[in-house]
Amino acid sequence: MKFFKLNWLKKHWVKLLSVAGIIFLCIYVPLVAIKKAKDYEIYKEPVVDTKIYTVWHIETFEGGSKSRLTFLKNIARKIESENKGVLIMIKQIEPSKLESELNESVPDIVSFGFGVGKLLLPHFVELTATHDVRDELVASGSFNSKLFALPYLVSGYAEFSHGGQVKNFYCGENDYIHPEKIYVEMNYSLTKKQSQYEAYKDFIYDKESKLLGSARDVFRVSNLNAVGRASASITPIGNYTDLIQYLGITTNDQISMKFLQMALDDEHQISLVDYGLFSSKYPKIYSTGIYNDMENALLSAGIPNCF
Repeated sequence: MKFFKLNWLKKHWVKLLSVAGIIFLCIYVPLVAIKKAKDYEIYKEPVVDTKIYTVWHIETFEGGSKSRLTFLKNIARKIESENKGVLIMIKQIEPSKLESELNESVPDIVSFGFGVGKLLLPHFVELTATHDVRDELVASGSFNSKLFALPYLVSGYAEFSHGGQVKNFYCGENDYIHPEKIYVEMNYSLTKKQSQYEAYKDFIYDKESKLLGSARDVFRVSNLNAVGRASASITPIGNYTDLIQYLGITTNDQISMKFLQMALDDEHQISLVDYGLFSSKYPKIYSTGIYNDMENALLSAGIPNCF
């Protein structure tokens, strides 16, 4: 019997030692880890408070070839990436609902077009920081000799024609912009439509008509001309524009100011060529084509005050 046990031990002593070692490690290692944890403070990622900023975007006219919201979102994402804990929320507000929205809350930053400035002015702070907006545009964002809003992009009007006899002259109408001011002295009779898009559609199907349109119509009609679905002429109008988008802020906060400044920096102003729109900082960002012609025409445009 003893001989059998010795033989068994000789055959299995390695396995027994292995099992004993595993049991030792299972008990020893956790005990050491617990001691080490008491001796050293475990590193934790520092907690960063999140600061939320709100941007309201109010459109009172059709834009260019891309959404202005995309322009604003690009700025927001860049600021967030450079400022840990900052979150920028952008909300598009219908102009007709602005007054009721302001009764509920006030945003940090507002992007707006003509026709709603009076509602926003009481909430804006004066802008005193230096900027590079062109002088001929700055006055339109001032009130009582103080600057409350800066234009960050510009659009313009153009006349579209199929040629030949003209029976109808279409333009879009809303409560915020006034394209009819262009033709006050020209004694034209405009056929006003519910929206600029409705005016554009009627013009395309009515070959005995003209259209008073915007940069968005330049994009649409140019595309139709390019594929042979239209052969309309496009003539920029430079004596007037109220197709301008502004930025105002409601507090002199560092991030709010950064948002405004970034909208006016070189990178974002030059990127407006991708939107079929024009810079408020540079008189020239196009070199050829219809947008270059519109840009030249706008250099002499009369601009009303946005407030």
